[in-house]
Amino acid sequence: MSLRHRLRTTLIAALVSSTLLLPATGHACTRFVYLGADNQVITARSMDWKSDIGTNLWVFPRDMKRSGEAGPNSIEWTSRYGSVIASGYDISTTDGMNEAGLVANLL
Repeated sequence: MSLRHRLRTTLIAALVSSTLLLPATGHACTRFVYLGADNQVITARSMDWKSDIGTNLWVFPRDMKRSGEAGPNSIEWTSRYGSVIASGYDISTTDGMNEAGLVANLL
């Protein structure tokens, strides 16, 4: 390994290491993904908000009549699957999963 390459590698390592010493000034959500055997994927995430968004869990049964609640011409449907969701401020869905395995995340 040449002297120039070693110096460059040392400089990069020093710069990367120094960023660990800087105070965190922003807030961000964190996502972890685990790739397991047989193509199993497990995802976890935090919602690192400055203030509490009042998360509550809601369970909805299958065959529930639903509406988009977007005014007089809003779409209406009957759910085919039961689901569980996490709400934000009890007015919106931030994350959810139905019993068929469909997952939705809002970030």
